[in-house]
Amino acid sequence: VCVNAACHTRVPKQFEHMHFPVKKKECRPCHEQLEDRHEFKVANSRTMCLDCHDELEEQGANVHKPAAGDCLDCHRPHGSETAKLLNAKSQKDLCFRCHDDKIMAQAYKHGPASAGACTMCHSPHASDNKKLLRLPGLELCGQCHEQLAKGIEGAQQVHKPVSDGCTGCHDPHSGPFPKMLPGEDEKLCAKCHDKVVALTQSAKVPHKPATTGVKCQNCHTPHASNAAPLLKKAQVDLCVGCHNEGQEINGKKLLGMREFLKKNRDWHGPIRDGNCAGCHQPHGSENHRLLKRTYPPEFYSNFEDANYGLCFGCHEAALVQQKKTRTLTGFRDGDRNLHFLHVNKEKRGRTCRACHEVHASARPLHIREEVPYGTWLLPINFKKTATGGTCSPGCHEAVKYERGDKGKKR
Repeated sequence: VCVNAACHTRVPKQFEHMHFPVKKKECRPCHEQLEDRHEFKVANSRTMCLDCHDELEEQGANVHKPAAGDCLDCHRPHGSETAKLLNAKSQKDLCFRCHDDKIMAQAYKHGPASAGACTMCHSPHASDNKKLLRLPGLELCGQCHEQLAKGIEGAQQVHKPVSDGCTGCHDPHSGPFPKMLPGEDEKLCAKCHDKVVALTQSAKVPHKPATTGVKCQNCHTPHASNAAPLLKKAQVDLCVGCHNEGQEINGKKLLGMREFLKKNRDWHGPIRDGNCAGCHQPHGSENHRLLKRTYPPEFYSNFEDANYGLCFGCHEAALVQQKKTRTLTGFRDGDRNLHFLHVNKEKRGRTCRACHEVHASARPLHIREEVPYGTWLLPINFKKTATGGTCSPGCHEAVKYERGDKGKKR
């Protein structure tokens, strides 16, 4: 009746998507007749729409502005060529009537955003989450990135941007670099870890993994891990993964640590604790061998406290400072401190590694079997006794020492 050759001729167009009352040719659910006259009014669109779409009435604390006002800002009342009766050619076209399309201007685009499927991530009406997100950040991303979310779930270490919702590193619409990242390599990491990145770039002694290839991600995972701080493996396993075979640096061959640690089970404390970084700075250092504190690189070195910052970070400096002692060390002849004797020579003071292996040894107290001395592996020939010991290294004849405190073993 309402639609004929003379009246409302534009309404009956057969849209691909028809509003249900129109499809049923029922106008009065939406148009209210005034008295007996042929006059009709349309009620407030939101109030009227909620009579049927009551599930939209209570959806969240944050309400989309059009949904709080006039539904016809986004929907056609009779029909549309677009699903959900949208009054635009596509969902994306509709959203960009209000929202700046510059969010899609970068080279790398998020799939849903590129496809114009805005409502995959955003609720068009209301939500309890910021930005009208359908779910909180990580939970939302995990709806598609299932394998990644599964790896994060239950991990002992989760990167803070991940916990905060992923958008600290990834732009949810588009970005200038792959994976919608705002920067490449360490430039992205420097947004938060600026001091660490500055160290990798300026260190006198650089660590190769921190400066080549994928840099930070050579050792760290960007999302979650069971090894602090977000390492790909437990620290010792990660380090030995590269230092598993002897490497040559500046003309010198380094130990192949994997086999060395297997053969020598008396490990230095930091290695027992799984903490290579207790002695080495993994990003870069001003000291020889990436050491965190000072330690002489030479075999012989005059003794100064400042040169042994690494050792004295854990061990008492008095061990080599006091000429006489009966308590500081078992390596003494009576009360003559033999640590002091070896280290405090005026011209040829021995560094700690002249007798001790810094990573591991087959002997207690990390006593070495032999020590590199130029091209010669100089033997130590140390033998411990109940009251002292003997040694006959390549540098002097056999010497015996007795502590003079019989009955006490050290």
